Amino acid sequence: MAAKTALEELNACEYLFFAGISEPEENSLRLLVQEGRRAGEPQTLKVGSGSIEGVIPIDVTAQSRTFELYWPLYISYAVRNESYCDWDDDEEWEGAGFRVYSRSKFLDFVANGTFATAEYPGPFRHFEVLCANHIIDVAAQEVPVVRVVGA
Repeated sequence: MAAKTALEELNACEYLFFAGISEPEENSLRLLVQEGRRAGEPQTLKVGSGSIEGVIPIDVTAQSRTFELYWPLYISYAVRNESYCDWDDDEEWEGAGFRVYSRSKFLDFVANGTFATAEYPGPFRHFEVLCANHIIDVAAQEVPVVRVVGA
């Protein structure tokens, strides 16, 4: 059996946390995301006047991996607070923590807000990284270069 690629390892993570974003060169994009792991025993979480039993804390631990995603060129990107994101049954994607969309509101946004098309700069896709507290959307022609840079 072949070893998993870094992208397959990232997509297999149950939890991800956004750790940073930068443009190391003009119009390139670098994301850092960290793997979240179960960090402790089940607890009781107080919510208003009630409580929820069996809540397991999730956090970045010493065993967590850090992933770097690098796009040498992007068309557009956005970072959203996941608390304000809504599910849309009209969107189509493949993947889990790392998604590749064939139809999405973000692709519509890029089509309406830029002159990027399949002709110029050429066919592009919507990539999305789902993290606890953040959703990162990227429109680019190429899949990012993904590598494990920590733990």
